[in-house]
Amino acid sequence: MSAKKKKNQKRGRRNRQRGSELQRQAVNIAKSFGLLAYNRDRGGAQHEMGDVEMAGKYYGCKRRKSIPKYLLPEKEEIGVVFRGDRIEPQIAIPFDLYCFILSEWLKAINGKIEEDFDL
Repeated sequence: MSAKKKKNQKRGRRNRQRGSELQRQAVNIAKSFGLLAYNRDRGGAQHEMGDVEMAGKYYGCKRRKSIPKYLLPEKEEIGVVFRGDRIEPQIAIPFDLYCFILSEWLKAINGKIEEDFDL
């Protein structure tokens, strides 16, 4: 039987670098679509709202060596809708597609996002 992991377990240097690479990549992709984007998780400080801020909303970044195959689109699909028991449905789509959709939507509403509106 394996020992239980500590809550605040140390991560290796390379794991932190890989996480930072994903955050920078996400910000650069968002900026390429004209979105205001910032990396909020500087040096593993773990910003309380999220790792990346885009268009005034916060997003977490999770990088793994592999992800479950059922979360990846098959055939001619562009995304996958999934949910767990008693959990709201979520969608997995390519990040650049999401940034495109978000940027076009912001153009359509003239960039005014209501404070109480959840994306």
